[in-house]
Amino acid sequence: MSDVTFTAPRPNRSHLGGGVEGNGGGRPLRRRRTLPGGRAVVGGFLIALAAVGIFAAYTGATADTRQGYVVSRQDLPIGHRIESADLALLPMDLPPDLRSRAARDPSRLVGTVVIGPLAKGELIQASDVAPAGGEGDLGPQVSFPIDSARALDGRLKVGELVDVVATYDAAGSGQTLVVARGARVVERSKPTSTLGDGGKEVITLSVPTRTDILAVAHAANAGDVTLVRVTGQPPQIAGSEATTYQAPASTPALASPTG
Repeated sequence: MSDVTFTAPRPNRSHLGGGVEGNGGGRPLRRRRTLPGGRAVVGGFLIALAAVGIFAAYTGATADTRQGYVVSRQDLPIGHRIESADLALLPMDLPPDLRSRAARDPSRLVGTVVIGPLAKGELIQASDVAPAGGEGDLGPQVSFPIDSARALDGRLKVGELVDVVATYDAAGSGQTLVVARGARVVERSKPTSTLGDGGKEVITLSVPTRTDILAVAHAANAGDVTLVRVTGQPPQIAGSEATTYQAPASTPALASPTG
């Protein structure tokens, strides 16, 4: 009996999806997707970084960076004791040097005393107020009329410091004394009187002690008073005429205070 050999028929490649010749009838080959190169990655990163920078710059330019600072609600004269109703908080953008001196907490100003006149809406700084009863608090006050020519021709401003100088003329012999030093100008006003007072004004001074009150009042009635601007000058040391004033012997005796 002769040997019979069977040969399996070769598969028809047309029925296998059109494989590539030489693939041995397996799955069709597909092109592998490659990752982007290093240059492309760096470029994309730089573009994203630029977009973030532009967004940050826009946000910073449009953001409200102002902070709240204390201003006065109305005009506040020298000597006024501040209340909460006198203050308001407004947003502002101040330069650093001014920012360090401006008040930001209204509650810390309540009870302090105004030592420099404040206009409505004005920014309140540390130099404008002083603690009540402290070194910057206003002392006793006295008012008297004076020729404008003897008060720097009317150029004195409220809040300035002056020395009060009195000239006494008795029997042709004049004597000039400093009767009070470092008095603060609290108010200036024109008197509502006759036509002959056109060159006069009324000055209100805050003086350091009650002795100064007597000295200034005596000078205003018995002598010719002149005000000398000393704003910005170093303070007078203790023991000056401001505290040891005595009326000249050629003028009426200085009355002692009562009470």
